[in-house]
Amino acid sequence: MYISVLTLFVEDVDRAVDFYTKKLGWDKTMDVPMGEDRWVTVAPPGERTSFTLTKGPPSWAPDKAVGGFSGVIIEVDDVHQAHAKLEQQNVEFTDEPRIEPWGGWAMFKDSEGNIHGLHSPVSAAVSNN
Repeated sequence: MYISVLTLFVEDVDRAVDFYTKKLGWDKTMDVPMGEDRWVTVAPPGERTSFTLTKGPPSWAPDKAVGGFSGVIIEVDDVHQAHAKLEQQNVEFTDEPRIEPWGGWAMFKDSEGNIHGLHSPVSAAVSNN
């Protein structure tokens, strides 16, 4: 058993796909019609868990669902190296990388204003200290 898909609300699906595929290097794993809209998923290469990028149900309002901390934490080998690579792609960081007791930590904003955590294990954080 594993988590297959997490819903991430966005204002512009195509803009979000561009961000995740071009800036983070993820794969677009699905883009198919679904009712009057479409089902679009993106995932890190080789991973089973993906985001579905969606505008939400008919009663959806961007100001209630898009932006702020998403609760998503993306695990990387080294938060400092990941930060340097993403900065080269003009990814905006809201929290620069730092070392915490639980490991390396930083936070970045996607094209829609959603903020995600970036974490690396304690062992990687200690070796960069």
